[in-house]
Formats: sequence, C-alpha cells, structure tokens
Amino acid sequence: MNTNLKELTQSILEMIPTQLRFNSHDESVFQRLKPFHERIAEKVVKGFYDVLFEYPTTQTIFKAGERPLREPDLQHWWQKTITGPFDLGYWSWQSAVGVIHIKRKVKNPMMLSIWGWILMTLQKEFATNFSPHEVFEFMDSWHRLAITVESLIAESFLHNYIVALAQSTGTELALLDRLVAIEVADIDPKKLE
Repeated sequence: MNTNLKELTQSILEMIPTQLRFNSHDESVFQRLKPFHERIAEKVVKGFYDVLFEYPTTQTIFKAGERPLREPDLQHWWQKTITGPFDLGYWSWQSAVGVIHIKRKVKNPMMLSIWGWILMTLQKEFATNFSPHEVFEFMDSWHRLAITVESLIAESFLHNYIVALAQSTGTELALLDRLVAIEVADIDPKKLE
C-alpha cells in the first residue's frame, strides 16, 4: 500500500478542472515577473514566518529556535516556484508537503490560511508597482498556482493519512472507504450543530 508520489500527484492534478490549473501561460507570467518576485522574496519569507510565529496555534508547530532553520526551506520553495520548471517533479514536490504536514501536525486550515496571506501580500505588492490590468493578470496566475498547490497538499495529506491508518490497522483501503460511507450515510448536514 505504499504511495507512488508521482502517480498520486498525477491523479490529483486530473481532479482539478483544467481552467483552474496552473498552466503554460501562468509559467510565462512568472518568468516575466521573476525580477520582481526576487526583490520581494525576503519580505514574503519574513512575513510568512512572522504570521506563523505570532499566532499561538501555528506557533506550536515549531520548536524553540527553529525559525532560522525553516526560513531557508521557504526561500528555496520561493526560488523554485518563481523559476520553474512546473513539471511533474515540481508538482510531486508539492504533494510531498502533505506528508510533511502530517509529520509536523500542520492542519489544512493552517496551510490554506497562510496561502491566503501569500496571495493578499502579493496583491498589495503588485498593486503598488503595476497597473490594475497587470495586477489582475498576475493574481490570476498566482491564484491558479495556489489552487493547484493547495489541492496537491490537501489531497496528499488526506490520502497519506488514510494509507497510514490502513497500514497501521491492517485494514484494506476499500474497507475503510465503506466504513466511512456507512458512518456518514446517516449524517444530515442540516442537523449538524
């Protein structure tokens, strides 16, 4: 039941509607923006960790003194993301983050909200440096990147969590799926409080 990360990544990518997926046009936008992205890299990395370390819930993910060890990881991600290439290797690398998040106890709301912060920060930076038309185009590309990466991380997290549960209990994945279906069949969303 080991996960083939590239196969998992490909299957997740196929779940995302084509028009919402990061594409070759977006990659060319990122190439045009590379010098600007490089200028704001330090601001993005610092702000990212300021948010995570200032909020008590996300702060618990980290050990004391760990920030200087984590910042180079985000700098590496930023550099690779603004440079490309956006191939199966890159997307599989993003899927691997789902596994890292399981190990680090990073929950999907934490990941999704920090992505929101990245997008808001980029929009402010673009708005003070480019025309409204350019801001719209640039944010369109960043939103498609976010949709793609968030989908990969979240689904990889869920898939690998379930696989680990199945392996540790000796339960087949198909049986787990049936058990979940049975458990949720009688849940009426209108009655949830």
